[in-house]
Amino acid sequence: MQSSTLKATLRAAALSVAVTAGLSYAPAVLAQAAPKAEPPKAAAPAPAAAGAPAAAPATGELKAPVIAVIDVQKIMQESNASKGISKSFETLRETYQKEISALEDKLRKGEDELRKQQTVLAPEALANKRRDFEKQVAEVQKTVQTRKRVLETSLNEAMAVVHKTMVEIVADISRERGANLVLARQQFVLVDTQLDVTDTVLERVNKKLPQVALNVPKQ
Repeated sequence: MQSSTLKATLRAAALSVAVTAGLSYAPAVLAQAAPKAEPPKAAAPAPAAAGAPAAAPATGELKAPVIAVIDVQKIMQESNASKGISKSFETLRETYQKEISALEDKLRKGEDELRKQQTVLAPEALANKRRDFEKQVAEVQKTVQTRKRVLETSLNEAMAVVHKTMVEIVADISRERGANLVLARQQFVLVDTQLDVTDTVLERVNKKLPQVALNVPKQ
């Protein structure tokens, strides 16, 4: 009976190692972390120049679309602010990973010690050791989940700042071009380069928002 309970405890220890994988990072998370871009509202028509013929009264007919196209993923991954966020994120992830690895090493040593003592300790003493070990496992799992949540929250908040700036700049460019429809580049196979405003948006985002801090709450 003691043997089966001990095995269950040790399986719990192994689980903490698997949970650590939640701290792993892939570059694509930068694009995924940001909310989906919404096309800016169509700009109000500019007033007619003096002497120009008056506009025809509204007849209920739809306006011809004036289209602009933007590669949202490129902006969210290649802007200077996004690259800075990525670098800060990776540094923080490595710090957390080292912390978790140290805790896991401690668990493994406790696991080995408990295995050695199961044949020499009295049942009550072994049960106490097992409870202490289970508590340590639970604490490590809690630490892993807390670190993962902090990373995700910090990343999402920082990328939301980049995304907000991008949308504001897209709205400005749309007004400048008289565009009333902004589409995501990923939706199309071929796009006329004259419609693609990605490089212009990227340049302005870099100028307006050169960097964004990755704010991590003290723990």
